Amino acid sequence: MQNAATQPLPQIPAQQFSQSVEDVYQAVKNTLMHSQSFGLNMADDVAKTASFVSCNAGTPYKVQVVPGAQSGSVVQFVPQGQPTPSLHMESMVFFGELNRELMMQQMNAARQQPTQQTWNAQPTNGGASTPKKPAPWVLYLAIGALAVSVIALILLIVLTPKTGAWLVWVLGIASLALSGFSLYASLMLDKNLVNRIFSGVAVGISVLAIVFGCVNMPKAMTTTVAKTPSSSSSSPAASSESSSSSVESSNTGDEQSNERQNGDSQNQGSVAAGLDEIASSIEKDIQSSSDSITAKQQETETKLGDTFDSYKANESALTDWYAFVDSESKALYGKVADSSVKYMQTLSQKASADKYLDADALLDDFYKTVYEDGFETYYDDIYETSYENMYDKYYGGVLEDKPENMEYSEYSDLRSNAYKAWSDSKSDFYSEWSDMKSAVYTLYSDVNSDVWKDNYDFSKAIERFQKKTAQFTAQ
Repeated sequence: MQNAATQPLPQIPAQQFSQSVEDVYQAVKNTLMHSQSFGLNMADDVAKTASFVSCNAGTPYKVQVVPGAQSGSVVQFVPQGQPTPSLHMESMVFFGELNRELMMQQMNAARQQPTQQTWNAQPTNGGASTPKKPAPWVLYLAIGALAVSVIALILLIVLTPKTGAWLVWVLGIASLALSGFSLYASLMLDKNLVNRIFSGVAVGISVLAIVFGCVNMPKAMTTTVAKTPSSSSSSPAASSESSSSSVESSNTGDEQSNERQNGDSQNQGSVAAGLDEIASSIEKDIQSSSDSITAKQQETETKLGDTFDSYKANESALTDWYAFVDSESKALYGKVADSSVKYMQTLSQKASADKYLDADALLDDFYKTVYEDGFETYYDDIYETSYENMYDKYYGGVLEDKPENMEYSEYSDLRSNAYKAWSDSKSDFYSEWSDMKSAVYTLYSDVNSDVWKDNYDFSKAIERFQKKTAQFTAQ
């Protein structure tokens, strides 16, 4: 009879996968979180290990994901304590669920991957593929036309206000003629796709250059500033009176011009101040919601306490905090939506009434204050700080160790429920935050496009924004 001390230890079940350690580890966590056979206790993202328990026998196990010998990764199914006869059966069930999870991930990745189309030259010579090479001179002509059109666009934008209309007709027409001939050559003489693209872009830029040149063309001077004497016998006294009258007229014109400029400057400052108040109110609303959530978090931590028993007795307080974060965020996004609409309506009215108003700068102020600073501050305060503090204090702290007087299955359920509630709430917060931030950016982009076209009626852009944010404003 063989001695028990010399019997070989049961081999630890393991399986190798072609995917990376990170991908397999994520699949392990997803498998354990949705498994009917096992309950996840703890997952260590650094060591790539997950502790769980069998729902049937209550046997604790640990899974570790390590790099493979050459490539891929290896998953080890390690029992916690003395191996049981059901070790291999439990490992087969686990690896079966893990393989199914990896197959689902691959199917989802393949479904989301865009279809790539490649162009193959059609055989034209007895089945042999013989694509036509572009004629060198046509290609060089297309590249040259493209370069000339770009230079013409830059010069017409910069120099036309200083030089006048002749530059538009000389440089603009020359660029358009060269790019037009290049397009004709690529279409009729050498039918090559690259040449057609270069030539077509060159024609488009040439036309755009002429348009900008015409827009920047200075206005002709139509008034005369001096009169010639009627006869050589004019008296010195008459000449003196005429000179005095000219000086007085010039001074009066300067005073009127200064008054007009001062009035425009004051109006610009008044409009900017009004819009600043709206932007500041959005900042205050964001900070107020952040402070409310933080205060509610502190109140929740006081109820939950620092022990396992106090957490278990007041577990609903944490669920209430998750619900408060959701309701407070939705209310905030509703306020931001209403204030953003007010901002754009005010800007539309003022820009339509004052053609000298710097709408671009005021729109950029909105983008910087709300989109960049406001939303990022709220994200850092709640998503990066509050949620992480809750995770560290309870899931990674108070609930880390099982009480001796509690069944393992009860402990496992309590801890798994805590993780799932935290994860679901955090995901919902990010989804709504991202939707609202995207809607604000789209509003800014649409209005900016209207301003570029000198169209100060933002009603269509505002209407699209209101549809996107209806889920928050309908609260």
